[in-house]
Amino acid sequence: MSLTITPAHADDLQSIHDIHKASWASAYASMVPDEALGAPLDAHMARTWSELPGGILLARLDDVPVGFIRLKTRDGWPYVDNLHVDPKLRSGGIGRALMAAGCAELQAQDAGRVWLTVVAANHGARRFYKRMGGIEAAQIREILLGVEVATYPVIWTRLDHLAKCSK
Repeated sequence: MSLTITPAHADDLQSIHDIHKASWASAYASMVPDEALGAPLDAHMARTWSELPGGILLARLDDVPVGFIRLKTRDGWPYVDNLHVDPKLRSGGIGRALMAAGCAELQAQDAGRVWLTVVAANHGARRFYKRMGGIEAAQIREILLGVEVATYPVIWTRLDHLAKCSK
């Protein structure tokens, strides 16, 4: 099986939407009320993916979309706005490869750091980011699907190691 990571195109929008929705439904099922994963999740996905924003790299396994990362700027820093992998394929190196590709892209733009936020109760994602060298900052509160949740900013102040972490 061959994994490729390339910039997303407009015709990838439905696949990105589907991966994102499946990932959130799987990851957040125990973290938000069930009703938040119904209409609020559908409305969020409709707003988020009404058109393709910039900064998305799409992972394909044998030409089938399986994950994506979206990079943007938040509070003046490069920010990983989304990193999602098909829930059936988690723990197979796709997320690591997407982080590496995203950080290589940021390095090419002369960025030296990146951050993201992770839901405090998402222990699997927190372990993943820690293994990748991310440092958690102080807990904050954010709104996720209409529900206030505890999150942690995770910060990387050096991208050189991350950009090499494809395996």
